[in-house]
Amino acid sequence: MFRNNNPISGIDQLTHKLKQEDERYSRLSKGLQIVYWVLAPVYLIMILRHATEGSSFNDTISGVFFLVAMVIFALFFRNYYKEYKNVDYSLPTLIVLKKAAYRYQPFQLKTIWILMAIICINVGLSLKAVDHTDLFWIQITFWGLMLISIGIGLVYWCYRYKPLRDAALKMIKEIEEQ
Repeated sequence: MFRNNNPISGIDQLTHKLKQEDERYSRLSKGLQIVYWVLAPVYLIMILRHATEGSSFNDTISGVFFLVAMVIFALFFRNYYKEYKNVDYSLPTLIVLKKAAYRYQPFQLKTIWILMAIICINVGLSLKAVDHTDLFWIQITFWGLMLISIGIGLVYWCYRYKPLRDAALKMIKEIEEQ
């Protein structure tokens, strides 16, 4: 489906590319972590303001779901930041390659946390629905955008990270067959 015009030829080249991507991903995760740690207090202030102004219970609970989502995202990206910043390339080659192959696969067990945050956002949006028709369109739009986002993410993964993962898997197979 996707062609890799720049194949990775050896362990040194792969290690160099992995280090570059790990550093880039670490910086990205740190930046996103900061964004979500800034958004969390903003949502907390909004929740408190809604509660003191006598807003509807749904508005307050909606804000709580958004706050929970922001905290989950912040903690998730904090974890990613630590993971990618602290990759140990001094381990045996086979272990480094296996960890890299896992790190760069598109779906991991820990992405359940992202799904939980997305569901919290969806619940927060749904609580703001005026009627069933409004709720229906919120759901269609929200999940449609989520599917489009996942599709874009997978296409990006195929071009940026799949070649790294494939090269790591190929080298793992070569080492294990020796």
